[in-house]
Formats: sequence, C-alpha cells, structure tokens
Amino acid sequence: MLRIFETPAGPAKPRPSDAELAEGLSLRYGLDSESPDGWAVAESISQLGYELGESDMKDYAKRLAARAVLRRAHRLVGPIRPAMHRVFEPPAEAFRGEMDLDRTLENALGRRPEPSDWIMMRREEKQVQLILMMDVSFSMSGRNLALAALAAAVLALKVRDSDLAVVVFDSTAKVISHLGSPVDHESLIGEILGQPARGYTNIQDAMELGLREQRRARRPDPATLLITDGIYTAGADPYPLAGHFARLN
Repeated sequence: MLRIFETPAGPAKPRPSDAELAEGLSLRYGLDSESPDGWAVAESISQLGYELGESDMKDYAKRLAARAVLRRAHRLVGPIRPAMHRVFEPPAEAFRGEMDLDRTLENALGRRPEPSDWIMMRREEKQVQLILMMDVSFSMSGRNLALAALAAAVLALKVRDSDLAVVVFDSTAKVISHLGSPVDHESLIGEILGQPARGYTNIQDAMELGLREQRRARRPDPATLLITDGIYTAGADPYPLAGHFARLN
C-alpha cells in the first residue's frame, strides 16, 4: 500500500514592515527611503517596466500614492462645503427660509397680497450624483493615470460618499464604485492607481456599465463624465449609446 505523506507547512512568512516596504519601493523607483514621494509613486506605479505585481509592496505603494493624490485634491478643493441651491416655495412652516419679496409682489400684482401669494426662499444642499467613466488603457499609464486619479479624487470630495460611481475601462470595463454604496476615498483612489493601464480603449463597454449605474440613481438626471485620451480602439462605436445618458460630458 502506497502511503503519501504531506510535507508539513512551514511557518507563515511575516509581513514586511512599512519601513522595509518603503526601502524596497524607494530602491525600485529611485526615491528617498526616509520619505518616499507619494506623487512620484502615483506617476510610476502603472508605468511599463515599473510594475510591482500583486504583492505587499504594491499594496503599500497604492496606499502611499492614494494619500498623496488626496492631499493634492484637498488643496485644489479647499474647505469642503456642500454645493447649495435656492428653493422657492409657499410658506410651509414658521421660520423656514425668508420671504422673496420680488416673487411675492409679482404674484399679487395690482392687488393686496394674500397668503397664497407669499413665496419663501431657502437654501438647501444640492443633491448631485455623478457617474465617472475613466480610461485606464495603455495610453493612460504613468502620469496620465495619476492625473486622472486626481480628477476622480476632486470629484469624490465634492459629492457625498454614496453619490459617486466609477467605471474603469481598457479592453473591457468594470465598476469599482456603485451609486448608492458608500466608498472610502483612499481605497477608491488606490484601486484606480492599481489598474495595470494596459489593453485597448473600449468606450462602448464603459458606456453600457455607465447606463446601468444611471438606472441606480435616485434622480433621473445624474451627471456622467467620460475621461479618455483618445477614440475607441475596441468594441463597437459608442456614439449611439451617448444619447441615452441624461447628462454626458
């Protein structure tokens, strides 16, 4: 009787410390190991010949780069204040808003104003939902992908955490953030920067997923933004799909 014995597994290899990962990353990218430049990592992580593969070092590089991108985004955005808009309506409750004298007098033109003529004005947070379709094909590698991640970070800071959908695409497309699902900013930007930035440009596939996200929106008119540096090189002509978006830029 042949008996096969399994070789006992050895002890798990300990995870490298952040200091060790910083030193290895700095050697890979030619950075200062004491204080690696996160933006330089963001520009390098998808460059051809500088790939890190799936490793502890790549996870560390994504965190470092994402934090650098978010710092730049915060500087661009400034203090985070929600976008506001004005709402005009008949008085609903006491001390809610202030009277809009011009609209009230216009309603009562030529006669004494009645309660039904009164118009109040108040400010409320503008509810904006955004679908971002981002090209991560080969032509977007390196600095282009870092700048696209910065644009995504700025948008993420300007809307509520659950009001941003992100679709990334090269030869195929995938959703990395759904409308209605809260997202951690650092994780989102790290996911964008961690894309391999290879393949062709399939805008059709991205638009089909973008339209699915549009159907998840609370309102019928979410804004959609397409970030790409070229025309489609994979999939069918995306132009017929463009008209199905409520607002496409």
